Amino acid sequence: MSGIQIQRRHEAVTEDEYGCAFRRILPWGSDGPSDTGMGVCTVAPGAVTTPHSHEDHEQFYVVRGSGRVEVDGTRTDIAAGDALVVGSYRTHHFENGSDTEELELVSVWSLGPLGGKPELAGGPEEGR
Repeated sequence: MSGIQIQRRHEAVTEDEYGCAFRRILPWGSDGPSDTGMGVCTVAPGAVTTPHSHEDHEQFYVVRGSGRVEVDGTRTDIAAGDALVVGSYRTHHFENGSDTEELELVSVWSLGPLGGKPELAGGPEEGR
């Protein structure tokens, strides 16, 4: 064994969550919600995910495809290469306007601080 943990796409369990095909990547072996994690959400052509909110904040990166995102009633277009953050308890969903192409997003969620800079072992340095 190489010591590198890899979850192969063809071995991953994909579940229907919030109206998309969702593959949980982290934490390893999880089959349900977690305080922190990462997954891949695939929205079928022409599909709309289920509007929902949750305690954790969620960061998304659009891997392929294009569509729209709605957060608390505000809508905007998204496409491959875009990244966005949805804060805690904000109602959100995705729409795939394509008739042929999937919309695929990487999702990273956490209950911890969003975008906080970790303290260094010796404490913060002066002059930063």
